[in-house]
Amino acid sequence: MVVYYAPFEWVNPSAKLVLVDATPWKAQADIALTEANRALLEGAPVSEVLRRANLAAAFAGVTRQRVVALLDNIGVHQWLSLSSSADLFGEAGGLLQVSSVLQFPVFKNGENFRAGWHPERDPMLRLQMRNHFGKMAKAMPEAVFIPVGAAASRGVEWLTKEGFMNRERVLHGIPHPRKEEPDRVAYFLGEKDRADLNEKTHPDKIDAARDHLQSAVAALK
Repeated sequence: MVVYYAPFEWVNPSAKLVLVDATPWKAQADIALTEANRALLEGAPVSEVLRRANLAAAFAGVTRQRVVALLDNIGVHQWLSLSSSADLFGEAGGLLQVSSVLQFPVFKNGENFRAGWHPERDPMLRLQMRNHFGKMAKAMPEAVFIPVGAAASRGVEWLTKEGFMNRERVLHGIPHPRKEEPDRVAYFLGEKDRADLNEKTHPDKIDAARDHLQSAVAALK
């Protein structure tokens, strides 16, 4: 297992919502490095370089569109008084922090981090979670944390048990819109019928997660 640097240190201390991925993939790291280089060439200060790199890479491409759809489905835009959660990646960016439980890209045998991995079981990855994401999370006690996908949820749950986050401010259950597992997101969003799902989708769990998230977001102040 290898960890590489990419410019993902930016923190938005005023964020009301923190979207949590497992770790940046290579494509996201490349986007962040490209945007950071562009900002440096323009003479931007380091804080602005890091902000631009983070936002450019945050759930970039089609993944961002699906994340927005998932957030709108559970009512995040209504909680934040927005027309759409897409505004979080634009004019309402001051409300959002996008981060990962593993702040820097992690590769195993040259491949991107996969959903089946358990970062909380590896001593090196636990150290990275504590020293980077954990410290950031502890400094944002009023923010709401939404882990995206099972691997991020496992990392966030471990950090919550370690005391880095308040359990009542963490909302689990959003599936990750990775191309390898489209059925979970499609069913969550009502785009695919239960009868058309493969046997690994577990629709009952998705129904329960969706209902819980919609109720939890509606109760947010």
